[in-house]
Amino acid sequence: MPAELPENRSAAGRARARLGRHVAWAREGGIGRLIEEDNLDPRARASAALARRKWRREHAVTPGHARAAFVVGVQRSGTNMLTHGLDAMPEVEVHNENDKQVFDRFQLRSHAVVAETVARSKHQVVLFKPICDSHDTDLLLDAFVDAPNPARALWAFRGVDDRVRSAVTKFGNVNQQVMARIAATGVDGSWQTGRMTPEVLEAIRSCDPAALDANSGAALFWWARNSLYFTTGLDARADVMPVSYEQVVTDPADRLTRVCDFLGLPYRDAVSAHVDSRAAARGNKAPLDLDPRVRALCDDLGARLDAAAAGVDAR
Repeated sequence: MPAELPENRSAAGRARARLGRHVAWAREGGIGRLIEEDNLDPRARASAALARRKWRREHAVTPGHARAAFVVGVQRSGTNMLTHGLDAMPEVEVHNENDKQVFDRFQLRSHAVVAETVARSKHQVVLFKPICDSHDTDLLLDAFVDAPNPARALWAFRGVDDRVRSAVTKFGNVNQQVMARIAATGVDGSWQTGRMTPEVLEAIRSCDPAALDANSGAALFWWARNSLYFTTGLDARADVMPVSYEQVVTDPADRLTRVCDFLGLPYRDAVSAHVDSRAAARGNKAPLDLDPRVRALCDDLGARLDAAAAGVDAR
């Protein structure tokens, strides 16, 4: 999905930009990877739909008893990997960001639409990937606190260097432009500034994002959005699981078994079959040459995220 499309683009302009990005992504990673990442293979989608229909016939859950689940975090952090794995399970109803009934330009239409979608589902879990709404994860969870099966959230995070490489490859200097805009205008009502604290805004401004290169700008964006895991109190909630991209690609079966347990689902090999183990080797590149101010922020937050994930393992 596009990380930060300018809100003032026309529909035609957004369509042209989307087409251009898809062409560039196909050249960079190959058409097969593009099809897999954007779930464009009609055969796979038809097979999944048939499996879900069969599951509903044989195991349908009474409407109102499905569990809502949310895959959240920062773009290019493994959210697609998690969503694709869970999409392989027929008991899971998946609503990705391209589902126009639930999302509008990659943002949730409303929390009421989410609640209505879950209420009418006959699946065991209804999974949403509202990355642009990650700042409201606590509110989404709280909406289901009295549900028969309370909601769960997976906060996906990835080491800053690899996330930056991926984001800059896909989006160029868009993250840096967004950070520069926020430094100039402050909290402006955009999703990128959702629930942003004064302290985070001040830290962004202290890094002078208008003068940063694309890599450092993308790293600062990673820091600002991942900070929400702590500033909105998700680190203190038992209904949120931090999920490390690096841990998943290193040991997919173990990590995704833990994810399934957390969601109340039975793990199957299909959940991890798509994970590219070569990604672990690609993560052994030298650190990027980031602005020292940005590097310090990111290294500190990365250590806190790793500690949070280790704390979940210790439970």
